Amino acid sequence: MTKKSAIKLSKEELKEKTLASLSQVLDAKFLTALSEPSRVDLLKQVIRMERADISQLSEKSSLDRSVISRHLNILFEAGILGRIKEGRQMFYFLNPTEAIRKLRLILENMEEIIRSCC
Repeated sequence: MTKKSAIKLSKEELKEKTLASLSQVLDAKFLTALSEPSRVDLLKQVIRMERADISQLSEKSSLDRSVISRHLNILFEAGILGRIKEGRQMFYFLNPTEAIRKLRLILENMEEIIRSCC
């Protein structure tokens, strides 16, 4: 094996390793949560209000409360929203630390892939 082919092989190995880590970073829950326009609209409402419960969000939405509840739960499970229970009400709020962490991981892995292939 020549030195040049050894370097090329290690570049290929690096690319495969980077692609494998990208698969782990591309969190399906996170990306799916952000791919639905209704969820994005609800997320914007929560951000505007700083925190909101289903009743507050249903006043500003044409969606049924059960649909709003499902969307909020998907955003919560993806780590985009946090929630706190106060009495009988569940309040949702932006979870910026987790959302930014996930976005950074995606960006860093994409940069690594670009460096290894392009």
